[in-house]
Amino acid sequence: MADNGLAGKAMASDFDGTLFFGVGNRVHPFHRFLSRDLAAIADFRARGGLFGVCTGRPLGAVLEDASDTLSFDFAITSSGACVSDGAGNTLFSRGIDYDDVQAILETAHGPAARPPFLAMRSGYFVLGGTKIPGLSKAFLRQLKVAGSVDEALSMAPESDNGEVQVVSLGFASQRHASDFAAKVGDLLGERVAAFQNVDTVDVVPAGCSKGAGLAVARERLGLGLVGGIGDSFNDLPLIEEADVGYTFNRAPEDVRAGAQVLVDDVAGALADLVRR
Repeated sequence: MADNGLAGKAMASDFDGTLFFGVGNRVHPFHRFLSRDLAAIADFRARGGLFGVCTGRPLGAVLEDASDTLSFDFAITSSGACVSDGAGNTLFSRGIDYDDVQAILETAHGPAARPPFLAMRSGYFVLGGTKIPGLSKAFLRQLKVAGSVDEALSMAPESDNGEVQVVSLGFASQRHASDFAAKVGDLLGERVAAFQNVDTVDVVPAGCSKGAGLAVARERLGLGLVGGIGDSFNDLPLIEEADVGYTFNRAPEDVRAGAQVLVDDVAGALADLVRR
């Protein structure tokens, strides 16, 4: 039972590379979640604080890897296109128009270095096949394979409401990813937003971002002092929206410049937020 000593305080954490580390990750090669982070999260929640994840992944893909290991009080998923409470109830959801999904895929045809992912609330659908280098076998097992957007929509459960929340694409280089993001902005800038994360790009509905999702969670859940932590460029909207923005000492320079506090892990960020 919570002792309510931290009532009103909340931390929103990026998932991959911040909280969850796949097998083979260069920073923590033998862990998925760090034990010290899990202990700090449990203590924070027991004292009345709220902990949430804020990620480009759809909700289903987060739940798959969180399993029984990580519990949270809210989830900002699909780069802010979906916000849920701790029980999985949807507080906010928005999808990309079908024609715009097709236009995004046509624009990426050629430059993209891997099959595109469509993120729906229930999880990822990959168009093509799962022979994708650099991804763990555990993650690849989560992917549902479809031959087209129409087939993916037909395979999706009713709870997805026929919404493609994110089109995720991988490229051969950071420059190719940047060029694609700019091209999508020129073509569909009033209807979608493209967020680059090194050599990948997530395209989401216009107005959605990790920061916008945090604003929704703040309002719907009545959050007080909010911290936000992430490790890469697509986390900057989260870091900027939070009352206290955190990133790692190892993060890229531009990400460090956008944060207020540098830490080594999520546990360090929680310890700092508790003191405020």
